[in-house]
Amino acid sequence: MRLAYVAQHAFHHLERHLDKTAVQYILWRFAGADDRESLENQSKEINVDEVELRKQPWCIDGKSGDVRKCDMTDSKEGKADRAQAVQPESILNRQKHTKTKKYIYEVKWMLKSLESNSWVERETLLKMGYEKMVCKKDEQEAAAAGLLSKPLTQPGVEKALKDFGVDSEAASHSPIMSLSHGQKVKVVICAAMWQNPHIVILDEPTNYLDRDGLGALVRGLEEFQGGVVIISHNEEFCNSVCQQKWVMDAGRLREEGEIQLDEDIAEQAGPDELYDESGNKIEVNKMKTLPAKEIKKEIKVIEKKLKDHKKAEKDGKKAQMLNDEEMWQLSDKLEELKQMLALQKEEH
Repeated sequence: MRLAYVAQHAFHHLERHLDKTAVQYILWRFAGADDRESLENQSKEINVDEVELRKQPWCIDGKSGDVRKCDMTDSKEGKADRAQAVQPESILNRQKHTKTKKYIYEVKWMLKSLESNSWVERETLLKMGYEKMVCKKDEQEAAAAGLLSKPLTQPGVEKALKDFGVDSEAASHSPIMSLSHGQKVKVVICAAMWQNPHIVILDEPTNYLDRDGLGALVRGLEEFQGGVVIISHNEEFCNSVCQQKWVMDAGRLREEGEIQLDEDIAEQAGPDELYDESGNKIEVNKMKTLPAKEIKKEIKVIEKKLKDHKKAEKDGKKAQMLNDEEMWQLSDKLEELKQMLALQKEEH
């Protein structure tokens, strides 16, 4: 899940970038498919729980290659085990396991070469006390996925800022320190929405916005199809955009209204064009709605390819085997087709 947050004192986001233009700030913040501000939160000191978990040494099993807890006995085997204990230095890649569908991470071990890297399950890394390292990689992956829909280029950022009411002159030719309070808030909200978040949290978003800006924000939130959480003292604003309210009054909290699901939202087919962080267009391969007969036919084709791969693997015919990426793509497509078929059966 991609989560965006705009602090009550929105200018906090811009304090160290007053000499940059708004475009330069966004280019800096999202360079390399990371949200640098968000990742800064992940680089804080590890917490007490993680420190405690890291006291338990972990080893790589010589037979299975899996990461396991070291033998803590005083036996010869236990001492040898602990002498070979490993610690993660960094996480390089993430993917889904073909069978379990759980996330696994390619770990670079401290004081070991890249050839010694291992693929480790998420749950294992959490038990080892490396939750922040895992979260950082997850956030990088989520950021990369979000960035695909917008080119991180000067024109791309200018266009996004223009959509939020900051014209090209202010966006590219004026340092942030010279912008009005309202313009600064618009820059911060635009940056928060850059990665197409699923949920956005706005703390006192009406501060410094004039009536026109406030009206535009209301219309934007009405059209936004993600989740929105707002903290605000502006009753008129809340009444215009919020379905459910939690009101704190004289030390008592009361709930008003309830969230209504948007049943009329059309099925999202995804954008027609995608871009990578360099602004290069990516070919979109959309899954079309197929009749049941066609779905069954595609399922058979994929199942045959997977079966042939297993046979080639068993016979040692590497030239006829699929590579890992092809396996993952076929497995994912097979699962998607089966779900589509099941859905059609339910509808009929």
